[in-house]
Amino acid sequence: MPDQEKFDFNFNDDFSASDDDFSFFDEDNSKIDQSQKNEKQNNKPTETENSSNKRTSADFSPDMEALLITAQSSMIIEAMKLISLNDFKAKNTAVFSEAINGIDLYIKILERNPSSFRKLMSNLSNDKECMDVQRISFNLFKNATGEIAETDTQKLRSFELVKERLKIAYNKCLVVTSIGNIKKYFLLSGSLDIIKTRNEINKNGAQFKNQLADFARHINIGRQLIQSKNSEITKGMKGKEINVFIVKATELLAYYFSAIGNKERQTYYSRLNENFKKYFIIR
Repeated sequence: MPDQEKFDFNFNDDFSASDDDFSFFDEDNSKIDQSQKNEKQNNKPTETENSSNKRTSADFSPDMEALLITAQSSMIIEAMKLISLNDFKAKNTAVFSEAINGIDLYIKILERNPSSFRKLMSNLSNDKECMDVQRISFNLFKNATGEIAETDTQKLRSFELVKERLKIAYNKCLVVTSIGNIKKYFLLSGSLDIIKTRNEINKNGAQFKNQLADFARHINIGRQLIQSKNSEITKGMKGKEINVFIVKATELLAYYFSAIGNKERQTYYSRLNENFKKYFIIR
C-alpha cells in the first residue's frame, strides 16, 4: 500500500456538520419523519415514570437471560457463516446488526457477573447454537493468541474478537449498499450523469441529501477498511470494489458541493478523489 504521505487516508479530518449546508451529514443513520417524532414525543413517559420504570441489566432474571441468549445465538451463528462465505450482500446488513447485539449480550452478562454467566452457560450446555458461539469464540481467541480461553478475562476477549469480526462484516454490508445505490448517478461509460445529478440538486429533495449523507459516511468506513487491510468483499478482488466506490462517491460529492457553491468541501472531496484514483492505478 502506498505510504500515507502520498495518499491521504487520514479519516479523522472530516469537516464538521455544523453548517446548514452540511446538516444532512448527521451521524445518526436513522431517518424518522416528523410525524413519527411527534408521536414519540406525545407518548414519551414523564420523568417520574422514567425513574420508576427504567430497567437495567440487573433487572433481568436468569430465565430471561437464557431466553435472550438462546434467541440471539442463532443470529450469531448465521452471521459467522456469512463471513466464512464472504457474503456481504446488502440484504445481510440486518443479520450482522442482530448478531452484534447478540454477542454484546454475552459480553455484558459476563462482565456484570462472571459467576452468573458460568451458571447460565452450564444450564444451556444442551443448546447447540449457544455452545457453538462459545466454540467459535474460543477458537478465534486460540488462533489469535495461541492460548486456550480458560479465564473469564480470556473468554471476554474471545467474545470481543467475534464482535470485531461482526462489525467489520456489518460495515462491508453498508458499503455494498452504497455501491448499489450510487450506480444510478453514473452512465454506463462510468462517467457521472451530470443531467440526473443536476436535476436532483435542483429538486433539493431530502432523499437525495440523505443518500449523499450515506455516501459520505460510507466513504469513511471504506477508508477505514482499506487502512485495516481487511477490505475484501468479493473473494480475489482485494477490496477493489471499495476503492471504486470511493472514487465514484467522492466525484459525486465534489460535484454536488461545487454546484451549491461550497468550495471548501468541493476541494476536500476532489482531493480524496484524486488520491484514491492514484491508489487504484498503483494497485
